[in-house]
Amino acid sequence: MRALAVNWDLLAPGFVRDDFATAESFASFDAVLLDPGPLPELWLPWAELAPDGTRWVRPGRDLGLARALENLFLARQKELEDLLLRGGGVVVVRVRPAGAELFLEGNPPRRLDRYAFLPRTSLVRGPHHLALPQGLRFLPRRGKDLQVTAPLHPLAPFLQRFATQGYEAVLAHALGAPLSAFGEVLAQNRVGDPLALDLPVGAGRLLFVPSLPGAEGAEAGQLLRQALAALLSCPLPEAAPDWLSNYRLPGEEELLRAQEELARERERLARREEALAQAQREYDLLRALLFPRGRAAFAQAVAAALARLGFSVEGGGATALFLARSGEGELLVRAALSPFGPVGPEEHRALLLELDRWRNEARREVRGLLVCLAEPERDPRRRGPQWEEAVERASRDHRFALASAYDLFRAVAQVLAGADPQVLRRALAETEGPWKPRF
Repeated sequence: MRALAVNWDLLAPGFVRDDFATAESFASFDAVLLDPGPLPELWLPWAELAPDGTRWVRPGRDLGLARALENLFLARQKELEDLLLRGGGVVVVRVRPAGAELFLEGNPPRRLDRYAFLPRTSLVRGPHHLALPQGLRFLPRRGKDLQVTAPLHPLAPFLQRFATQGYEAVLAHALGAPLSAFGEVLAQNRVGDPLALDLPVGAGRLLFVPSLPGAEGAEAGQLLRQALAALLSCPLPEAAPDWLSNYRLPGEEELLRAQEELARERERLARREEALAQAQREYDLLRALLFPRGRAAFAQAVAAALARLGFSVEGGGATALFLARSGEGELLVRAALSPFGPVGPEEHRALLLELDRWRNEARREVRGLLVCLAEPERDPRRRGPQWEEAVERASRDHRFALASAYDLFRAVAQVLAGADPQVLRRALAETEGPWKPRF
């Protein structure tokens, strides 16, 4: 395998490094790996900047620059077409913003940008049509939230290794059609923008990968070499005609059945994995009693803990105040989070006001429960007081229960270990003042 790295510092056996303008014919290699980032340097120093911000090269006054640029890009474009359509090769392109365009004066004016070298071809998949290069957009967008969506693809190890390096542009169809209709999306960001794409073009493949600053040198070269070897080892082109599947060989049916069985097993494992992940999320929610992501998460954790103790929770998670019911009584619960010191009187005042509203307006007598979490950054066993003395006096005077989030966590742990939750519910319903779980 011979691969050409253009403007991309990659080290691997069989890799040749060169520049866009001076490299040998792209069609003479098995694979071409190209970084279009430096290409505007071919014209920026000599282009004329117009008042509207566009850059122009005007034939007749440019010492032949316009003709040289046009011939260079047309030659590289034809070489890539031959490599993909006739040679069955692989082209890997780093995704960068299209950048400033260059206009070559004429009638009509001709336009060049970083991606003017892409092969001129049309891809049709059902009702969708993608014309290269003008149909593909490279939109500026920076981030480090790269998610690999095709873990079995040969390029996946390369993407996973350098995922944290970030990207600087996303791919889009000029007319809004989904790019997944034309090829396989290998990576995307958290909102679903394609970052890496595998497009079958003729007998070859055109792959786009994020810019991934730092994806250079020997390690990146070796990972890309392995991916290219796997892609080039496939004897059939990706875009094979439909009639080819009608010609089966003896023994191939058993292979297809085994693949179908494997797909079913993979689906079963995916459902099992989702069930385990959901169970883990429930435990994580309970651990949020000790270190929540914020006030809303803490309220959700308190509601989940009381539900584990056998309470029926109404409105838990929507606000810091909710109702918990059981056969032992009703509790109006307020979850109070104080990041830097003990919970103050403002929390118990909010609970008392709500208790008064229930008594006076709803004509219902309910008990109050204030669950406090202070200094969550510290280990629960080394935290200071969870509430001020005024809060504890108020809990006794106004006959509501006061509990720390750590004590509630310990109570849930005992119930999960087999303790009787009714004892804990009865204690919560009867306690006036600080509450401690007892077994």
